[in-house]
Amino acid sequence: MINNISVAESNNRFNNCSNDEKTLVANAKAEVLDQNTDRRYAAFINNSVVDITLILGSTEKGAINKGIVLKPRGSYEINANNLYLGKVSAVSAFPCKLTFVECI
Repeated sequence: MINNISVAESNNRFNNCSNDEKTLVANAKAEVLDQNTDRRYAAFINNSVVDITLILGSTEKGAINKGIVLKPRGSYEINANNLYLGKVSAVSAFPCKLTFVECI
């Protein structure tokens, strides 16, 4: 779930965001975001009807259901509380699309 907190509660500020989507082919790991040391925020939204697994780091360390599993209509957020700057990939057992935003 994406949690919005007030600006007064956060020192995580950004002014440039890119919004996109990634088409996933069944059973094929795909890079969604490259490593980015300037990342301040990212959100991933599963608008499909199937599970999508996010893989943080090397794709060899993740697989379907071995990572962060986004259920249908689920979301995951990278923010000041869990700021991850590395590569993010995704995989699903079925063809689908993953929507995402990254802010610097």
